[in-house]
Parts: sequence; structure tokens; C-alpha cells
Amino acid sequence: MNMEEYLKVRNLTYLEYCDYLQDKYGIGLADYMTKSFNSNSKCKRTKDGLFAHHKMEDHAIMLSVKKYALLHPFEWQSKENIVYCDYLEHLLLHVLICKYPAPDKDPMSEVGLGGVINFIVPELNDLYSGWETSQEWRKNLHNRVINDKDVYLAILKQFIDEYARDYGMPKEKLHSSFNNSFGIWSIRNNQELFKEIDDLWR
Repeated sequence: MNMEEYLKVRNLTYLEYCDYLQDKYGIGLADYMTKSFNSNSKCKRTKDGLFAHHKMEDHAIMLSVKKYALLHPFEWQSKENIVYCDYLEHLLLHVLICKYPAPDKDPMSEVGLGGVINFIVPELNDLYSGWETSQEWRKNLHNRVINDKDVYLAILKQFIDEYARDYGMPKEKLHSSFNNSFGIWSIRNNQELFKEIDDLWR
């Protein structure tokens, strides 16, 4: 997603953005999980640099993980409820979930937030600080967004202004690295990017 497209979609609701992306990429190639709630590789499009996102994640978290998926209807895994997206589109989806959670969401879940804080931001912080993966499927995902750091910062600015600031989130929550804990990257390499992210809070 480039900046021109981001500016066009940034004010959509979560469900409107899901519809937009399904128009752009199509619905799932297959159900995300089999009837026994095991992952279905036929659904994935990492060769195209795209994630398969569960539309119903505005209701509950971690729907790609069997033990969580089992708590909810199988139809949430259906191909009609799969939204393909690149890394930045995936981040925006989760930012919009934070802003537009389903009224009947799981009361024990802070939907959207974990995807932003625990998974997407840490990896994009590493990517935009120079980390290069050796995994081919991950390279495909990274290559789609590597030249769009400006969009990454714009989405983080939206997250800060429309969610994080109101909930008193400390800015250090965005100071993260996905790979530091695995010993294949040092969070010290992300310090310059963290300064740019801190500037978004002003």
C-alpha cells in the first residue's frame, strides 16, 4: 500500500476496509482451517506477499490459532471471512479493529491491540531498521512494503491519535523488536526508528 492509497482508505471503518480489500484481492482461496480446525495451506498467499486475515477478529483474538479458534463458530474460518492484505494493510486492519471493535466482541479480549503491539509493529520496526530475513515466504511479505516506510509511520500516527493516546499507552510500547528475543537481531538497531516514532506523539 502506497501513501496515495492509504490516504484514500484511512477513514474507512473496519468492515468497510475489509470489503475494500476483498474487492482488491478477492475472498479466501479456501477456508483458513479444515473442519478439524487445523491450518489449511490452500488458503495462504504468501507467494504473493499477502497475509490471510480473519475478518471476525473484531470479535475475538488469535483466530489463526487452533485453541482459540475452537472457541468460536467454524464459519469464522470460512473463505468468505478471509481478507488478504499486505503487511501495512494488515497493520491498518488491526488499528481499525481497535477503533471499531464489534459491539458483541468477546468481553475478555482487547481485540486488535495484540496484533499491533505484539506481532506487526515489532516486525516492521526490524524491517524498517535494516533487518533482512532468510525465509523466502517472509521476503515476499517484506518486499511488498519495504519502500513504504512513510505509510508505516502514517498508520502509527493514526493509531496513536485515534487509540493509544486516549488509553494512556506509554510511547515505549512501540519500542519493540520481533527478532531480538531470538538473538538474530538487536533492538539497538531500531533506535533511530524509535526516535521517528516518538516524534509522532507530539
